[in-house]
Amino acid sequence: MLWRLLNLVVKEIVEVLYSPVKAFKKVIGKPDFKGVLIILLLVIGATVALQFVYNSKQYYEIRAPTNDDWTESIANSHLWTSSGSTSLDTTDYQMGNGSILSSATDSKTDWLKLTDIQSVNCSGATGYTELFFWINWTNQNAASPTSATIKLYSGSETSYFERDITNMLGSNSEWINITLSVGPEQGWASSNAPDWQNITGIEIQLDWTNQANLDLDIDGLYFNVFLSPLESVGLTEAALFILVSVTFSVGINWVLWAGIMFISARLFGEDMSPWNNFFIIMGYAFIATAVYTIISALIFTSLPTIYMPVEADRQLIAFSETWLPNIGYQIGTIILWAGEVWIAALSAIVIRLMKNVPWGKAATIAAVAFLIRFVLRFFFGF
Repeated sequence: MLWRLLNLVVKEIVEVLYSPVKAFKKVIGKPDFKGVLIILLLVIGATVALQFVYNSKQYYEIRAPTNDDWTESIANSHLWTSSGSTSLDTTDYQMGNGSILSSATDSKTDWLKLTDIQSVNCSGATGYTELFFWINWTNQNAASPTSATIKLYSGSETSYFERDITNMLGSNSEWINITLSVGPEQGWASSNAPDWQNITGIEIQLDWTNQANLDLDIDGLYFNVFLSPLESVGLTEAALFILVSVTFSVGINWVLWAGIMFISARLFGEDMSPWNNFFIIMGYAFIATAVYTIISALIFTSLPTIYMPVEADRQLIAFSETWLPNIGYQIGTIILWAGEVWIAALSAIVIRLMKNVPWGKAATIAAVAFLIRFVLRFFFGF
């Protein structure tokens, strides 16, 4: 008996997709909350799938330190020392409000050393994976360095990882960005058993053949890693968060659509009372949401991975270059918006059949409701 009843409800739901007028006549004659409940569960499932696909394609940057703290002060919770005089250069920098400058006179070597930083974990999958910094050197004779090395201290200055960066430097007085992969098996030499889980200091040294007045400028120094939201909080926590937020979102969307349609109808002199029946009947229109959402989710599986930096302007650039021109993103997004039009069309059928409203008037009511819903979603995010 229960199976037969469930089978009839499912047939009624599916009928909304291919014969909505016939289906809504049945629903209006006998509104059944069981059908709406099944539809909402389908919509929630489809939306959860979409969110998982969407989040798995986005990787957000996490930094240590979070801001440009290391190169904004010569002495804070950390400590900068150098081969010459150490100062904060507030006239020539790439990030924040300054850079760290070492000026050495009549020297063949110029180095900057950062110590007393909080222990940084760079141990592969569980830690940071890159070291990012800007570097600018100046030699009074415009002679290029014969060698340049970077050391990552681990616990003490006798235990470190080391790497040659000579070929990565720019020209005299030219800022250049260097991004290095860090962690095991990334080509770093080691001395006295350093630990990638415990990086506590950084030294950058440039050497020349002949003595000269030298400047070494470092800016925007940080470790980073790109993680998807699913990785950053853990799969179980992410699944629970997505399920709760999607359930809430689907419920709000149902209430909003039904409420907006009810109010729009009243503005045109049509009373859709009783409210509870109208609320249930409108719920059947949301089977369309389950369909177009799962289609978009399948299309979005083809999206390339997008890497989102911390800075909002660089995120916009990444989006514009990676997803915006992608045909899969364009089609999937169009389907999502077209789906809202589909809901509006089904809503017009409900208005027409419930009170025998002329088709033109029913369509106008649905169009007004769609515009109100569009404004709420586009400008207010719900």
